Formats: sequence, C-alpha cells, structure tokens
Amino acid sequence: MLATETSRLNPTHAGVRVGEFERPNVLAAVYFVMEKNVRLKLRSWKGTLLEILLPVLFMTMLVPAYYAAGSDNHKNFEYLENHFDVDAHFKPWMCRLDGQAEPMGYATCTDTPPEWHCLGNLCLNSSVPDNNDNGALEELLSPWYDIRNSTTIPSFDVVALWRNFAQTVDLPGTDDEGVNVANALRTGGNISIMGEPALVERFDDWFLTNTHTYKYTKRSFKSEKAATDYASSKEGSSKIWAVIVFNNLTEYTIRMNYTAVPDTATSTAEDIGYDKSYRQYIGGGFLTLQSLINANITGAEVPSAIVPMPVQGYHSNSFLKSAGSFLPLLLTMAFLFPLSQMV
Repeated sequence: MLATETSRLNPTHAGVRVGEFERPNVLAAVYFVMEKNVRLKLRSWKGTLLEILLPVLFMTMLVPAYYAAGSDNHKNFEYLENHFDVDAHFKPWMCRLDGQAEPMGYATCTDTPPEWHCLGNLCLNSSVPDNNDNGALEELLSPWYDIRNSTTIPSFDVVALWRNFAQTVDLPGTDDEGVNVANALRTGGNISIMGEPALVERFDDWFLTNTHTYKYTKRSFKSEKAATDYASSKEGSSKIWAVIVFNNLTEYTIRMNYTAVPDTATSTAEDIGYDKSYRQYIGGGFLTLQSLINANITGAEVPSAIVPMPVQGYHSNSFLKSAGSFLPLLLTMAFLFPLSQMV
C-alpha cells in the first residue's frame, strides 16, 4: 500500500493572508498623483501660467461691459387702493343728441357738438378740451396714462366714442415709461365679425342690442383673409379696430390692430417686473370686446376689473439682459484651454 503525503500551503506569505488582496492606500495614491502633476506643471511653467490667466482674463473683460451698460434700480410697485371706474370718469363728458330717445343713461346735449365729437346719436359735449387747450385735454385723458390701481373694463360705447375722438386730436405719444398709450386710443374704429354664419348673426345682433355705437363701427368682409389683407394695406391700416373670428360657440379669436395692443409676435422669458404696457388692452378695447363676447356666451354680464400685480423692488442691468444667454459660452471658452491640458 503506497503511502500518501499531503502537503499544505503556508497560510501566510510575507505577512499577507492567502485568498485576500492587500488594500491600496488611497491617500498615498492621491499624494503621488498630485506630486506628479505638480512636477509636470512646474516643468512647463509657461503653459501653467496661461491656464491660470486665461479664465481671469475672460472674466475681467466682462467687468467694464457690465459697468458701462448701466444699472436700473426699480422701486417697489404697489397698486393704489382706490378703484378707478373708467365709465364713471368719461360718461359725464358724454351726451345724446337732443330729441333722440337713445342711448339711455346719458344727459341730453345742451348744444350741437362738432361733427367729429359724435358717433351716431352719442356725442362728447362741447366742453371737451381740444388741441387749443392741450393742457386740459391731457388732464382729461390722464387716467389712460397713469393707471396704477384696479380698473373697470370700460363699456363698448365709451371706448368707441373716445377712440373716435382721439383720432382727431394730438395726444401725447408715450408715457414716462415709454408705453405708447396714445396709439391704443387712436387706432381705427371698424370691427368685423367672421366665422359660421349662425354665430356671426348671433353676435352681430348681440352687439347691436347691447351697444349704441357698434352699428357705426361694423364692417363686413368676405373672409378672414380679406379682412387681414385690408388691415395690412396702407389704406386699411388705420381703419381696422378688430376682426373677431368664431370657430365655434366657445372658441373665438380677437385679432387686433397691432398698434392697439402690446406686441405678441415674439415671446420673452426674462423677468421684466412691473410693465405698464398691459394698459393698452384697456385703451385698445381688447378687454371690452372680450367681456362682451363672454357675456353673450355665458348669458350673464358680470362687471369685470383688471388689477396690476404688485412687484417687489429689484435691480436690473441691461448688459446681463442682453448678454446673459452668452455667458455659458464665454465660460466654456475661458476654461477650454485649462481643461484640455488635463487630458
């Protein structure tokens, strides 16, 4: 019988147990890598200096541009607590022609107003200031230029008559914020309702029944394209107030003359704080038309008002507004060379 000898391995070898791996010293590895990089950077010191100075140089170039652009400090804006009733402000200056039963709710004109003071039987009385008394005219129309509180949406007749009047006088073009409020008032006065014949007839009758001046502003076109083409022409650019297009009973589009409302051709994502351009929706008549149409759809004419939202004071810089979108690109360019040296 052969003898069998079993040999066994020594469980330890140089202090390391068999079947286990020696754990690397992480801190030592980091130290060696850092030491290596430092030696390499010191060896090519010119490239290292360039890596440090390039980002600083790029950022330094932005500082003069920032201060040259100038900064604006905007104060807190709080809307006034008192309520501004547009109709109550302007109706005392309005009257109906003597001997006319309509429109109701207006005093009879004591004398015959100038022709350009009337729209149908509804007129502005003769005491309304004109260009010969520009200071009084500006004072009368000042609410359009300084709406800072809750404001009622004016009635159709008030907007139509005062817009008709505004085309005959010289109004201050812009307010202190550069908003062209006057353009919203003096844009042409023709309105056209387009869409399904039944809907056109329904809303046309509604406007005729609930307003006194719509019959003098309405205009018919064969199609929406014909209306917009006319509005875009030199002849019609100052004669079209709005084109109302009904897709169905609850879906409609109000297309306004571009000078009567804020520009919506482009959108912006920037925070502009308090913006007075919303007042053009009041003077331009957009909110009035929208309110009338909604009243017909819902069957209830509810008094509506518009209120500007309060805005906390803020600081703005025109350079950051215009160049802010390019800052990521500038940062990339600034660190492009240093990052390339790490590979």
